[in-house]
Amino acid sequence: MSKWEPVTFEESLSFVKRVKARDYLLYLSLLNVLTRSDQIPLEAYNELLLLFRDHGDLLEELGKFRPLPSFPSTVYSHNTIWMFIFLMPFLLLSLLLAFEKPLDSFLLR
Repeated sequence: MSKWEPVTFEESLSFVKRVKARDYLLYLSLLNVLTRSDQIPLEAYNELLLLFRDHGDLLEELGKFRPLPSFPSTVYSHNTIWMFIFLMPFLLLSLLLAFEKPLDSFLLR
């Protein structure tokens, strides 16, 4: 197993854009999973593994975003900073992409 390294904003943005370009329904499902507040990060990641099962290359890249396995499961409670750390980049990226086109057309006026 390779050493865990944090994912950059550019890598996250690139991944979300590829998902959106390939399969819009998969993209919407990704957003749905990541915006649920009733899931802990490991549960969200496992659900994403199921969603991406038919997209081998995206599934492989999703591995970069997995929660760190070295933390005990008690660390992943609903009220911890870990949920925020895991989910916030995806949420920010999805909002950026969702408003990308409307902002471009607004700024070009």
